[in-house]
Amino acid sequence: MSETLDLRVEADSRLALAALGALRELRPGRELRLITREDPTLLLESLNLQLRDALRWDLGASGGHWEACVRLAEDAAPRDVLDTLRRDHRRLDELLAKALRRLNAGDVAGARPLLETFAAGLRRHARAENELLAPALGPRPAVEPLEIMLREHDELLVQLDAVEVCFAEAPAGQTPEAWEIEPFVAILSGTLAKHEYREESQLFPLWLAALLRRPQGEGESLHRAVRALLQG
Repeated sequence: MSETLDLRVEADSRLALAALGALRELRPGRELRLITREDPTLLLESLNLQLRDALRWDLGASGGHWEACVRLAEDAAPRDVLDTLRRDHRRLDELLAKALRRLNAGDVAGARPLLETFAAGLRRHARAENELLAPALGPRPAVEPLEIMLREHDELLVQLDAVEVCFAEAPAGQTPEAWEIEPFVAILSGTLAKHEYREESQLFPLWLAALLRRPQGEGESLHRAVRALLQG
């Protein structure tokens, strides 16, 4: 299903705000057709950065205006291994956010399967980056972003262990109280958000440069290996 947003009537100062509002409402399986007076490439790239690379688009010029057909990235195949990792970041974020909402509502039983799925996914994600991406792509000599990633992975897994201990130490047949678990999950959520931002903004550009220097076949092989590990 497609919707149209004609931005030719908007003042230049309002273009970004109007487009961002519509793009935030974009849902899977839907498409937004943006019509602009000028080439919207820079506008779309800026908005996509704000939306954590969640968008894909096709662009063309016709009849004195530009048209961009924009859809969610999840409706298209991942472009490369970094696109796959970004998508997995968002999946993990959504799982943890849903679990935290359940805990805030006192629903420990509803939060538990979400946390278990999140825990398995986080461990697979860390393994993919630590054991596949880091050895293959470095970076060297700019090692600081890589060292930060590895250290923060360890911190995240320690925080995850604290959440799991809450369940493991509950008396047999009993469920821990939401107030016992919620602070640990909230801390984990904050740590994860900061980690993902640093990783995507500081390390992923270095990994992209390393991928572009490699033969295409090597990048595709690495991508397949990462996908297989993430899927479990």
